Amino acid sequence: MSRPTIARPGHVITLITDDEPEAVQAGLWRPIADGWPEFRAPPRLQILTFERALATDCDALGSAVLATLDGRVQEATLYALLDRLGESHICALLLVSGGCDAESRYGGEGAIVMDRATEPGIIAATLSTLAERQSLIESLMGELSAARRFQGGLRGEIDKIHEELALAASVQKEFLPKSIPQMAGVDVQVLFRPAGYVSGDIYDVQKLDEHHLAFFVADAVGHGVPAALMTMVLARSLTTRLIEPGGTAILPPSEVLRRLNTEMIRRHGESPRFATAVYGVVDCRSREVRIARAGHPAPLVIRGAEVRKLDTDGGLLGVFEDDTFEEVSFTLEPDAFLMIYSDGFETAFPSAGADAYGRRVPTTHFLEQFREAAEQWRRAGLTSAMRTLATKLDAQTGSLHQIDDLTAMVIVPASRRHLDVLFGAEQAADADRPREEVPRRVSEGSVSR
Repeated sequence: MSRPTIARPGHVITLITDDEPEAVQAGLWRPIADGWPEFRAPPRLQILTFERALATDCDALGSAVLATLDGRVQEATLYALLDRLGESHICALLLVSGGCDAESRYGGEGAIVMDRATEPGIIAATLSTLAERQSLIESLMGELSAARRFQGGLRGEIDKIHEELALAASVQKEFLPKSIPQMAGVDVQVLFRPAGYVSGDIYDVQKLDEHHLAFFVADAVGHGVPAALMTMVLARSLTTRLIEPGGTAILPPSEVLRRLNTEMIRRHGESPRFATAVYGVVDCRSREVRIARAGHPAPLVIRGAEVRKLDTDGGLLGVFEDDTFEEVSFTLEPDAFLMIYSDGFETAFPSAGADAYGRRVPTTHFLEQFREAAEQWRRAGLTSAMRTLATKLDAQTGSLHQIDDLTAMVIVPASRRHLDVLFGAEQAADADRPREEVPRRVSEGSVSR
């Protein structure tokens, strides 16, 4: 048979009364002490008046409080005492004379109310239980205090991480174009959505000279800050032109990716990192596009219901030093919609009814969304098409917790505005005049003769 658990000695019971201490101890406390549970060590008693109890620190009131009420105790004094005990999570046992409505008045103030004529053994058992409860509460309060201190420190660390990530996002933003260069012949717009504070995707659009525009989309393998740092390396390592004695030479896309691959391998540390990329150059006069890719999703040329992939050879950047990157060229027809995108779109439009796992499974639903964006461009312009694509992304389940970074760059033939048509008609008429009679024109910031 197991030995009964004995309460640790030293529980202090405070008896609060305005009666004579000797009389209360002999008449009230002695029977309670005699009825104290045998498996609990007998407590120590201290007797205080209500006035003195109010002036005593709650930590000195012991593990349980027993108070006797009579007509001499003012209600305000009792409420003040119960408030102080409640702040220290000490429960009081109030003994009242029969017929008193103290239960309804004080029962909701964290006190137990009993008739003074209650069996001493019941009072003793109640006080014993309250004393044991108090030691557990004090232990819990200590643990809660430690948890709050830990939480405060954790919150500080989280705030610090938040500030650092916000700063990282601000730094990464400096590597993105502040605006898209505007050139006659083509329109370019970009949708860029990091999955978190920073993105593993990066893009660039550069004006190489008066007639050539370069475009670049890359996706560092991985997520978060490491991938974002790699995008900055990609941006800084991108070489698109060479300065030669006779002027500036535009590097072909295959050479740009070859140099970028070599630079990434040169920068390899203990843990090599890789990236995919697409780089191309468009001649805005003829709308001829030359493009190469390195392990990136194939760019798409959408014309009506036809979707053509520009599938060229080329491995990941940063893997093989002697890798080569195939280059293709084509003419961007008046109805062609060129889409360069990152692989985040493969999970951006999950199947209907997909669960949390299903939303991470790649699909080809994005192709239909791209086709619809191309149709919207033909009807209402490129800005409307990109806005519609963004709205459809927002409507997807789980869009607030984006799985991967999203980048979509669209290049289309420039739409002819009313002024362009007007000047174009006049210039066609001017062409039939003798050369010296062609008037000087100013249109869209350029001068022609």
